[in-house]
Amino acid sequence: MTTKAAEQKLFIPDTVGSWVSVNVSVVDVKFLDGVKLYAPAHTIIVATRYPTFEDGSLVASTTQAQVVKFLREYNEVNKTNFRYPTLFEDEAMRDQLGRKHAIFDENFERNDRSWHWGYVADFTRPIPGYEQVEGINGQMLVTRLVGYELPEGEQILGVTTMAPSGMVPKLPRKQLETMIKAEGLKRLEELRGCEIYEKGDKLVDVRNALGYPQFTVEDEARDKNGKLLPHSHHICTPDQDAGETVGHRYVGSHLRDLSRCFYVDLLSGAGFSHSYGSFPLVRKGCVGAEVLRPNGKFTL
Repeated sequence: MTTKAAEQKLFIPDTVGSWVSVNVSVVDVKFLDGVKLYAPAHTIIVATRYPTFEDGSLVASTTQAQVVKFLREYNEVNKTNFRYPTLFEDEAMRDQLGRKHAIFDENFERNDRSWHWGYVADFTRPIPGYEQVEGINGQMLVTRLVGYELPEGEQILGVTTMAPSGMVPKLPRKQLETMIKAEGLKRLEELRGCEIYEKGDKLVDVRNALGYPQFTVEDEARDKNGKLLPHSHHICTPDQDAGETVGHRYVGSHLRDLSRCFYVDLLSGAGFSHSYGSFPLVRKGCVGAEVLRPNGKFTL
C-alpha cells in the first residue's frame, strides 16, 4: 500500500446494524519466558462488512504488513482510529455473536455476500532454544514467539504454547474429563494459565487468555455414535521452526457432511496475500495494554 492508496476514502457505513459492539474480557497472562501481558476489559466496535473503498472495491490483495501500513496512513490522513482485531478479540466476536450473525456473512458466503477472509493482528516467530512441550494425553505443543502487528507498530509479547492443528473442542467438564482424565484437566489448568473453574455441564475453555488452544482433537473427531464432537472452530498451527507466520480467520467445510466451520489459520507466511482477503475493521477500544518489560506499553 502507498500513501496514495491511504488517501483513498473508505466507505464508512452508518446505517443501523452496520457496526456491532463486542465486549472483550480482561487478559492477564504470563508467558513461558516469564513476560506478562495485561489488557483491561474493553469494548470494540466492529463493522459488519469488510472495508471497501468508495468505489465499492474490497481493500484486498495485501499482506498483513501492508494492512498495518494502510491503516496507519489512513488514520493519519483522515483523523480516524481504525485498526483490526487481535486473535483474542476475534475469539470474543465469534463466541458472543455466533456463526449466524450478519458480521460473518462474507466468511460463509451467504445472504448474497461474496466469500472473504480476514486477518487478525497476531503473528508468530520461531524461538532459538525452545522446543515443543508435552501437553495433554501426550499431545506435543508448539512453542512460538507471539506478537501483534498494529498501526502503531509491532508489539512483541512473549512465548506461548499452542496445540497442533485440529478441532478446538467445546465440551462440558464431565465429558472432557472422561476424555482426558483428571490429570489432563490439571495439565490444561497449567497451560491455559487459570484454574478449571467450570463444573459439571459447563463448557470448558481449552484456550489461553490470548486465544491459543492448548488442546485439540482430530478435524473429523466424532463420538461413539458417529456424531461430530462439539467444537468452536478449527486451528491451523505453524510448525515449531517455521519462519514468521500471520493469522487470519476464514470458513471451511468438513469432508464427510460438508458442514461449515470457522477456521483460524496461523501458519500462512508473512508474504501471504489474496484478492479475497481483507480484515475486520475495528474502531479502537482505546485502552492501555502493558507488556511487563521496558517500554512495553501500547494501546488497543
